[in-house]
Amino acid sequence: MKTVTLTQAKSKLDALLRLVAEGQEVEIVEKRRPFARLVPPPPDKVDWNETSAKLEAIWGTEPLPGTPGSQIVSQGRR
Repeated sequence: MKTVTLTQAKSKLDALLRLVAEGQEVEIVEKRRPFARLVPPPPDKVDWNETSAKLEAIWGTEPLPGTPGSQIVSQGRR
């Protein structure tokens, strides 16, 4: 993580934003204390194959016991 003073951040904001766009974090300090942090945004896409594999590892592939949610909703609409 790159650390800059508030004055440096003001004068070189465009360069710091390029670093953030490349995936780096930038900490801005004022009087040697953390003041702010520039971080890249979270990824836009979710890897559903990986997410599904993680859920299967936790819950398995067998249906959960009890009444299915679709049946509960259907009964509530009658």
